[in-house]
Amino acid sequence: MKVSLTGVTSVMLPRSVMTRTHAHLAATGMRGLEGMALWAGVQEGHVFDVREVIIPEQQGIRSDHGLAVMVPGPELQRINLYLYRSKLRLLAQIHSHPTHAYHSEMDDEYAIATALGAFSLVVPDFARDPFSIARCATYRLTPRPWWKSGSRPEWKSVAAAAAIFNIVEG
Repeated sequence: MKVSLTGVTSVMLPRSVMTRTHAHLAATGMRGLEGMALWAGVQEGHVFDVREVIIPEQQGIRSDHGLAVMVPGPELQRINLYLYRSKLRLLAQIHSHPTHAYHSEMDDEYAIATALGAFSLVVPDFARDPFSIARCATYRLTPRPWWKSGSRPEWKSVAAAAAIFNIVEG
């Protein structure tokens, strides 16, 4: 029986994926822009094994309204084909913010990870500090009202949300 992403209770996250994600976000942040990465892998029951980080082609946007990161349509199509051909599934999107971490209205409306149960992590301070899941704002896609914060009552605490992610060697 195939379990949907909503059934994932444990994520195996290789340190190399975490390190590459952080390096990309920090490098983009040094230019004063938000960065984006995606985590993909395979699911067996309630465990999701992240196999790789995908750094999509992206454009940092700076305007009077603030900052954003945009992934063009052809790149989204390329990623979807790659995931399909590789038999991988998208689990999470990770992006940085210039100051504190939160899910903005733009983050809600233009998410790339759109399967129920997917995660969205927002890294604070342009990823200047060492990467820590506990420092990220962690959200999970649910039926309406859509993205739910790791700090909302149904998750008990941010620590409980972060506990889903297990850093493994690799």
